[in-house]
Amino acid sequence: MSEPLEQIVLRCKAGEKASFEWLFEQYQPRLKYYLRRLDETGTNSDDHLQEIWITVLRKIHTLQNSELFPVWLYRIARNCVYSGFRRKQRFARLPEDHEIPVSDNNEPTFHADDAEKLHRALDTLKPQHREVLTLSFMEQMSYQSIAEVIGCSIGTVRSRLFYAKQSLRREMERQHGSK
Repeated sequence: MSEPLEQIVLRCKAGEKASFEWLFEQYQPRLKYYLRRLDETGTNSDDHLQEIWITVLRKIHTLQNSELFPVWLYRIARNCVYSGFRRKQRFARLPEDHEIPVSDNNEPTFHADDAEKLHRALDTLKPQHREVLTLSFMEQMSYQSIAEVIGCSIGTVRSRLFYAKQSLRREMERQHGSK
């Protein structure tokens, strides 16, 4: 479909099957990746995906702003995974990072040839760091959108990204000697 996402979501809200199928095809692989970053065991990702899409079908009519579909979808995904953690009593509330002034000058940079190394290093990071890196770089969400998905302030998002990038850089250097 070559029309804007908002139109597709509106048609899906109206019950058009093809629109839902398009959303599913577009977001399913990305959601699967996101879920793997939240739950490193990955044993329940298929169950989570099924639960997420059932929730989308049942509740899409409640989505007020169709432009915010990705934020709404990832919030559903996050809630699904964390409620699974609670059911298994594996969930521990992550402390909010202290907000710090972040300078763009000290941010680490990464290159495309580091993709495989990045994925391996990501697996070793704290869940909160994997999550913000995934939403920021893989999903290209704004700080505001990330804050809405994970339920925190923009300052906390900035802080988590800052520390996540530092941790990722250290892990890559530890595992591979450079970058």
